Amino acid sequence: MRKKYFKNKNAVVTGAASGVGKEISLKLAKMGTNLVISDINMERLEQVKNKAANFGVKVISAKCDVTDQNQVKDLVKIAMNQMDEIHFLFSNAGIYMGGPFEHFSMDQWNRIMEVNVWGMIFVVKGFINKFLEQGFGHVIITSSIAGSLGAGAVTAYSTTKFANSGFGEAIYGEYYERGLNVSIVCPFPLRTNLIENFQFSFPPEIFDGLEEDAIERGLKAAKSYYWKEFTKKGSGFFGGFEVERAVKRIMKKIRKKKLYIFDRRYGRFFQYLRGFSPWIYKKILNLAGKRHNELVEQSIEEFKKAARS
Repeated sequence: MRKKYFKNKNAVVTGAASGVGKEISLKLAKMGTNLVISDINMERLEQVKNKAANFGVKVISAKCDVTDQNQVKDLVKIAMNQMDEIHFLFSNAGIYMGGPFEHFSMDQWNRIMEVNVWGMIFVVKGFINKFLEQGFGHVIITSSIAGSLGAGAVTAYSTTKFANSGFGEAIYGEYYERGLNVSIVCPFPLRTNLIENFQFSFPPEIFDGLEEDAIERGLKAAKSYYWKEFTKKGSGFFGGFEVERAVKRIMKKIRKKKLYIFDRRYGRFFQYLRGFSPWIYKKILNLAGKRHNELVEQSIEEFKKAARS
């Protein structure tokens, strides 16, 4: 990968303590990019900071809950004070939730919208004037294949990721003539620790008569089973990749200033089918929804077994 596009540049990365954000931060540091990295998990963030600093670049860490506008404003101030110019903004912070739509609570809807949509808006809004003042910049938004292909049984997550993608398209169209590039990253399932804060929307009756420790045991087993199967290597179109492999591909396409970035080639093929062969696209939606529904049902069974063991 050519390093010139990133060398001696400055980047801000949210959600940098783990997963895609961590790997992006380390790849940037290796290519000579100075960093302001943020997350709510400061212990892990400091570990990323130390690893990144080993590459000889400047690395500043800052605690930031992207749903808190005051914390986002503080992040912007830190970045402005530490960097004369900001070349890249990686809006990466996000959470994952899944389960049947009919059991998804409004509190869960509000939470995932707050982090995945409002968090993105707060962060990009915070830096947009800097980019316009400079006359250049590159905003990279972490969406998902679920933000390009509707994903059944993760309806709330898919909704927020379509919002990420639509927002990215809109600001690209609005600000490209003023020097702003935008990339929308749509990875397929990756083997990350996103599962740690993952929430299921299970049928409420399965909790009836269970003690708190039994529920906790069941949820742990269900989440573990779900994530292992969901990100399992070789499980068809939607099988999981190692995050390092995916980010390596993603960084190459960011350098090429691609608008939509997929870590697998057939991601773009799905986009093509939506426009030129809707009936095949519907078949893919049905297939993906069926597979995911079955996975959720199997995860519920794992919950029941573990909770009653």
